[in-house]
Amino acid sequence: MSTPVTLTPVSLADGPLLDNLWQFYELESSAWSHEDIDANGRFNSLSEFLGQLGDADALQKGHFIRYEGNLAGLFIESLQQLEETTIKEFADVYVLPKFRGRGIASEVIRQTVLASEEPWLVGVFRDDLNAVRFWERAFERLPFSSVRELLPPEYPELREFIVNDAGHS
Repeated sequence: MSTPVTLTPVSLADGPLLDNLWQFYELESSAWSHEDIDANGRFNSLSEFLGQLGDADALQKGHFIRYEGNLAGLFIESLQQLEETTIKEFADVYVLPKFRGRGIASEVIRQTVLASEEPWLVGVFRDDLNAVRFWERAFERLPFSSVRELLPPEYPELREFIVNDAGHS
């Protein structure tokens, strides 16, 4: 049986759609992040990423999340330098409210982090209590081979974890 969740890469032509979805994500996040809108009434924290769309060497890659063919959210992964190595980071995931409660974010983790043989970095803003609770449950429920919290984290506002690191169980 095929999963109703698919990831499709964001292309250069998809920039406006990704930006629109990002506005919803930032709107919800602004309750804890206190992010301000610009003079045009928009959040602009994605502008640098949008400028890199289509660049094969970009350190971040965006994906649309589709559920049963319908656009349901976004997922962004990036490459980070950590502990003298390059590691993939599960950077951002956002599922539109209409599609929540269906295991979509967990399925994105299965298709990316759990399908990979490499370790991944997961960073969660300490003030984003919904995300903190989600990841705590995910670490208990999903079959990660290892979960190691970085103490102290590189960025104090984050809780950072390395998952599926063969060198640490």
